[in-house]
Amino acid sequence: MIIRFRTFSQDDDLEVREMIFALYREDSEGEPITNEKISRTLSVLEENSQRGELIIFDMEGTVVGYSILIYYWSNEFGGDLLTIDELYVKPEWRSNGISTAFFNHIVNKYKETVVGFKLEVTPSNSRAMQHYQNLGFTAIMNKGFVKLVERDS
Repeated sequence: MIIRFRTFSQDDDLEVREMIFALYREDSEGEPITNEKISRTLSVLEENSQRGELIIFDMEGTVVGYSILIYYWSNEFGGDLLTIDELYVKPEWRSNGISTAFFNHIVNKYKETVVGFKLEVTPSNSRAMQHYQNLGFTAIMNKGFVKLVERDS
């Protein structure tokens, strides 16, 4: 079977939302996800393609996964980094080389425009950590922190 990596379209909306919720159920250590957050992400990426993109993993017409890619400039690394904000392959399609093919795809597509690729993984997801290390990713020493802005409702 041939896998194709294509840009999200509105026809993918329901299936992408289902996969996003599945990802957050499987990897529940992070912030909870809501339909509102997903809608904001889709809207920002649609209106500002320079911020990033949502890629659909399509296996001969069957959606088997997705990834959200976000671009940002890193002073530390001296150029644009492409952050793999989310990556999900449906359970029944895992261990078929899909994420490896995806990483090969983005390396080939972006090797002239970014200095590197960044991703995060929860500490309990040892399978993913091993996979990313096998793909050449190395752990960085910085530990991330976030302070969310409180807004009046």
